[in-house]
Amino acid sequence: MAPQPLDDLRVVDLTFGIAGSYCTKVLADFGADVVKVEPPGGDPTRRMGPHPGDVPHADAGGLFLHLNTNKRSIVVDLDTASGVDIVRALAAGADIVVESGRPGALAERGLGPADLIAANPKLVVTSVTPFGQSGPYRDWQMTDIVAFAMGGPMNASGVSDREPVKLIGNAVLMQSGSTACVATLGALDMAVTRGVGQHVDVATFETQNGSLDRRRYYLLSYEYSGTVAERVPVVGTGRPAAGGRFECADGLMVTTGRIWPDHVGRMIDVLDDPELRRLWEELGLGLMVDAAPLVDAALARWASVRNARAAMREAQAAGWPVVVVNDPLLLHQDDHLLARGFWVTAEHPVAGALPYTGAPWRVDGGGWAIHHSAPLLGQHTDEVLAELLGLSPDDVAELRTTGAVS
Repeated sequence: MAPQPLDDLRVVDLTFGIAGSYCTKVLADFGADVVKVEPPGGDPTRRMGPHPGDVPHADAGGLFLHLNTNKRSIVVDLDTASGVDIVRALAAGADIVVESGRPGALAERGLGPADLIAANPKLVVTSVTPFGQSGPYRDWQMTDIVAFAMGGPMNASGVSDREPVKLIGNAVLMQSGSTACVATLGALDMAVTRGVGQHVDVATFETQNGSLDRRRYYLLSYEYSGTVAERVPVVGTGRPAAGGRFECADGLMVTTGRIWPDHVGRMIDVLDDPELRRLWEELGLGLMVDAAPLVDAALARWASVRNARAAMREAQAAGWPVVVVNDPLLLHQDDHLLARGFWVTAEHPVAGALPYTGAPWRVDGGGWAIHHSAPLLGQHTDEVLAELLGLSPDDVAELRTTGAVS
């Protein structure tokens, strides 16, 4: 098995949900030994779909399968003194602890960042929470749509005569987890080079305001010009501009997106429509608004006699960014992703063999791998307690009797 960048790293994963779990997923996929400490009943994402065959199963929730590749699962009840002792002992031998609970909840059990770092001075403790460890919102809860709305992009997402919209899925929470991973590795460098552990406080509200989906640019625009972005149905001079999605001969769609000024001449060359070329010479960029229906009709004719991927390649060859509107099935068949080996199949005892998304970035010589799919609930309890804490089978059996582990 090829070496990985984080092979020697030990991580205690006290996260649940999405943001923190994505942080530890990246660490695990790049080689860290991540021990996911789950409460009795498991991480709530185990029960979130999609499920294979649409049959709910606590060990086969699609979101959990995605977020927990390469991790080991143990079940520990932190409402018991013995459970707290187990986590404390695991943290004492770890390089990183990542948690996502209510601010102060671990400290109430003697497992707060200051407590853990005092016992292990080189330890990095990362907290990934909705609003951070301080401030008036610190105890509030958050979902992805809440983050998107509070962060601001929803104010300008969608059209003015409809309700505002957010990005599909859990993009905000995933980005918060990705940011937490980067921050954690930065703190780890401090621990390795200077012997100083740190508490990393990651607030999803702030990661969203600072970067995701245009938000930082909207904030900068307001700071410099006082302009507040709004949902509008038009671009350019106040009338709808040409461009959008068009159906192709194979029933798939391509999209031109918003056609930028630099691309109009290239589009004209590809469409090769005499009337559009005449209007382009006469109107210049005004063509895209003043003759938008004619442009759209030409785009529709062009797309209708080509398969979607052929249309995309023809346009891209001319420097005009037209792309296929992909769905999951099309992505699994995408020749570029297949050529780069992006999809990785992994076996799971309940979900079966499924394709997983590949490396979020590439490192020369490898670096990223799925060695095993997400763990069953408590699959590694005995193994981890024996290997990392030196407990005997009788010790573990006694802990099970008291309900501290399962």
